[in-house]
Amino acid sequence: MKDGTHNDMAVGTNEEGPGAAPSFRSRDWKLLEAPAGRSVALRRAGANPLLSRVLAARGMLEEDYANYAETLIKDTMPDPFAMQDMEKGAKRIARAIREGQRIGIWSDYDVDGAASAALFIEALRMCGHRDFVLRIPDRITEGYGPNAPGLLAMQAENDCQLICCLDAGIVAFEPLKAAVASGVEMIVIDHHNAEQDGSLPPGYAIINPNRIDDTSGLGHLCAAGVTFCFFVAVVRELRESGHFDGKDGRPAERPELMNLLDLVALATVCDVMKLYGLNRAFVRAGVPILTARRHPGIAALARVADIRDDQPIDEKSCGWILGPRINAGGRIGKSDSGARLLIAEDSIEIEERAAALHAMNVDRKEMSDTVTQAALAQLEDMVPGRDRRLAFAVVEEAHEGVVGISAGKAKEAKDAPAIVVTRDHNGNLKGSARSVADVNIGHIIQDAAAANLILGGGGHGMAGGLNLRDDQIEGFVAFANAEIAKTQYFRDGVLSEADLEVQLKELTVPAIQSLDQMRPFGNGNQKPVMVLKSVIIEGLRILKEQHYKITFKAGAQRVDGLIWGVVGSEIGKAIEAHHGQVVDVLCTAEINEYNGRLSPQIMIEDIRPASGAGALDADTAGPSLPDGEAAGLAASADEIVRLAEVDLEEVEINQGSRRLSLVTHARVDEIRDIKGTHLKVYLSDGATTIIALRWNGVGGKTEERFRQSVGMDLSLLGELEVNEYRGKKDLQIKLKDFERHEERLI
Repeated sequence: MKDGTHNDMAVGTNEEGPGAAPSFRSRDWKLLEAPAGRSVALRRAGANPLLSRVLAARGMLEEDYANYAETLIKDTMPDPFAMQDMEKGAKRIARAIREGQRIGIWSDYDVDGAASAALFIEALRMCGHRDFVLRIPDRITEGYGPNAPGLLAMQAENDCQLICCLDAGIVAFEPLKAAVASGVEMIVIDHHNAEQDGSLPPGYAIINPNRIDDTSGLGHLCAAGVTFCFFVAVVRELRESGHFDGKDGRPAERPELMNLLDLVALATVCDVMKLYGLNRAFVRAGVPILTARRHPGIAALARVADIRDDQPIDEKSCGWILGPRINAGGRIGKSDSGARLLIAEDSIEIEERAAALHAMNVDRKEMSDTVTQAALAQLEDMVPGRDRRLAFAVVEEAHEGVVGISAGKAKEAKDAPAIVVTRDHNGNLKGSARSVADVNIGHIIQDAAAANLILGGGGHGMAGGLNLRDDQIEGFVAFANAEIAKTQYFRDGVLSEADLEVQLKELTVPAIQSLDQMRPFGNGNQKPVMVLKSVIIEGLRILKEQHYKITFKAGAQRVDGLIWGVVGSEIGKAIEAHHGQVVDVLCTAEINEYNGRLSPQIMIEDIRPASGAGALDADTAGPSLPDGEAAGLAASADEIVRLAEVDLEEVEINQGSRRLSLVTHARVDEIRDIKGTHLKVYLSDGATTIIALRWNGVGGKTEERFRQSVGMDLSLLGELEVNEYRGKKDLQIKLKDFERHEERLI
């Protein structure tokens, strides 16, 4: 694994031992294991200690760190002609641009479809071509993908003899057959699963990295990503033909396609593509362009969504704020609303369309909440994490456009693949699917369609759509459950994977900030998940009658954590029952900014009672500093560490930098002098013994203070170094300062 993501190349994992207590979500926690010394090597390459541990757990190698830290497009962008039919399709569009031919564009109504259409049209404009027709099918009356009447209407009514189908078409055999038979040249640019037998619909060029015969290795791209690669190829063809000469209205320079990566980033995040390789490079390059508000439609949408002009537009903004608004038109309004906003050039039109999409999204939220409640009511008998079967619900009075959202909510609530269907205008059932890891719901739906168990459908690993009759429900559900029973998910259930275990003292502001180097976070590159060990639930506060704000304590250190929507639930009751007890917390870490002050904060995913060695009294667990003067030592240190946690190899690597560390909870066991000049102090934390040296410390108040501290606990500020004697290496401390504690810490 060369890009720090969770994938098939990740290192081995280890489930927590038999002593681990069940979590409040009834999940098992799985901890990633890093090979010995790998995190040390990554620190040598320049990674922060916490970051190095995460990357090591995810399989990062030292030699790959530099490229990972940069992740430039130029290093990850492939030759677009590596995709099947790419050259053929690019040459055809390049010819259409040169000859001024009208180009029909058919696209999907979701964010990926809207962004693909906008990118295609912006690229055409950059190349000096403005003769195009855009059509996006109505979600309710036409459904997903191209249909024969629509394609033939574009030919007859709009004189489109060349039509490009974006983000759809790979399984549209009959519609494309009808269009091709009437003389239309069809180019498909898609990324959805092709038929598993390798069959393709007819067309001039079928470009899809998920074709069975495509060996480009780009199957993780969304349609907008494939469209971007397509126009890299188109521009290459145009450049080689001398198109960019500034004559007869042609552009004088080739277009800067990199400026369109804001659209690619938006689509990649919202279509939940895996964020490794080229996808990661696309989003990392696209986020600054999004933040700069290059695109007037995106800028207007950010304004109506109350994203301040000085706020970044990052992957979280795309997935949670912009994406739902662009989708709202396709779900409950006019299907082309999102795309029309993104291709609009008139400022008044842009503002009106952004406001309309925002209003639609408000209505969409209300509709989806109602449908979700109805779906979950049908699934009350399913025990989350225990019943490993398809969660299937029929909601008769639902808007078709929101069933996908409800399916996602059902999946989260039941820890199972979920499908929510409703009645369509033909009287059949139509719905959406959302899946869990290890269950490819797209393949299940496609196989069911091939076996005539449903009317039709398709999708990809984590999502899909389908149509079926009432009398097909029982057979389809039985088929799906039989397929699910073959999966790792069925055998293991939903496991919560954690990158590492941490003590509360490790969650400092600089350490958490260092994790931003891993961004963008999303599918395939999740935000680092940590097991925060042995902390006390010190305080509980209910927010908006739904959420908990929990204060956790370890020693003198505290951190606030948030967990959403669990008040009154079984999880919420478990949290209340463990108030004042020692627990482990599965969480992610972030920075909270309030009144200009930065502080660590955790987002809680799960909690369990502390068990095994980690179930120590939280008041003595961890190397937290006491209040008072000793806190001043920490300000002069690089890190706060326990003796038992110090890695000799790591210190050896870094000792040339004079790394200072505050070593806490160490007891003075014995004092000797060296040559009547220097002090040699033997320290212990109960598990580890270490020697501290105080040069020229014999005589005076320093020696007196040490002699008075025998048998007592100290906080020490010093430089960790490696001492080698007769071939044996040991850690020692070059002592700078110390504070004595009257209370017993060990």
